[in-house]
Amino acid sequence: MSNNHGFTLIEMLFVFFIILMLSTLTMTLHIPQKTDTHHIQDISSCLYQAKLNSIIHKETTDVTFDDNSLLIESDHYSYQYTLDQGRSFENYHFSYNDLGHIKKAKTVHFYGKDKNYAFVFQVGSGSFYVQ
Repeated sequence: MSNNHGFTLIEMLFVFFIILMLSTLTMTLHIPQKTDTHHIQDISSCLYQAKLNSIIHKETTDVTFDDNSLLIESDHYSYQYTLDQGRSFENYHFSYNDLGHIKKAKTVHFYGKDKNYAFVFQVGSGSFYVQ
């Protein structure tokens, strides 16, 4: 006499797949998003690293702000920082010389989700601050 009261392998895999999909969906909803403040801190760190690279290696370091990314390039260092969706930069390019200085002042705008910010670069020293 045969007793067939259990589930088949296909039925168990189907239920497992549904549970997996539901758990994946709920986990993606709970992943924290970066705030504008976190992006500004990260961008500032990248710019300080670019300046430091120029001074240490005595080389020119190019910094390019594109619509949604910051690209830093030199002979010894290359890095790209990409913004989240909904945030962008004003397009601009400048270079740190071997002393970590820049040749002209500029204000580069960062358009965040909630507010717009300005990275104000100072001539000569290559220093900047955020407004």
